[in-house]
Amino acid sequence: MKLAHVIAAALVALGAASAQAASVEAIGNATVQPGGVRTGGSGINFFNIEGADYGSFASYGAIRFDLSSLKAGFDAQYGVGGWVVDSVMLSLTQSNAAFTNDGGVAVYFTNNDGVSLSAPSPLTYDGFAADFADAQSVTSYTFTQVSSGTVDSYTLFSRSGTNSAGGNALMADILADSTMTLALRETDAGVAATYAGFNNNSYAGPTLSISVTAVPEPEAYALLLAGLGLVGAAARRRRA
Repeated sequence: MKLAHVIAAALVALGAASAQAASVEAIGNATVQPGGVRTGGSGINFFNIEGADYGSFASYGAIRFDLSSLKAGFDAQYGVGGWVVDSVMLSLTQSNAAFTNDGGVAVYFTNNDGVSLSAPSPLTYDGFAADFADAQSVTSYTFTQVSSGTVDSYTLFSRSGTNSAGGNALMADILADSTMTLALRETDAGVAATYAGFNNNSYAGPTLSISVTAVPEPEAYALLLAGLGLVGAAARRRRA
């Protein structure tokens, strides 16, 4: 096989492993206050993280995603076990109020997919440590109020980057099952991060975007290595 044909075949095979991305909106979210999960239309239309300065309105947030259709699409394209996660991103759309205020927020991954995010629920602020005892920190950010409709996006995992233990656990959970739960809490007592909930009529609710790459067949790597070997041999002959 000619050198050009070897390299071309390898590139075609590796090209089939190009990244594909899909997004899914949350199936539920909770604004967890001292009195429990916020109820009524406001509880599902909005999603707030408010620091301790807000007293009875202080809250942490929880979000749940159903990944079954998203994963089924990846499986249909690449085959079961034929893809790996390249990146995961969380997008939140600002839905601001008079009390909205800048400040720090931390994102956690939890395996507690069974706890109810709607009343009746055992979740309360600030019982975060007990409510999500297995929570692992994924990332943190500074919420900055812009305007309602502004989309804030945060990388939770990147295969090409340096990830937290929580980010790695989150990635593994995507491969392991079809439900994901995230929890967000304040790192500043004065923050009031206000977002659209999953039932908001104007804006998208919390959205998870996952990019994957197919696992290349071993033959593709073999072809590429063979081509590179021929390139090296040809270069040595020219120098001689």
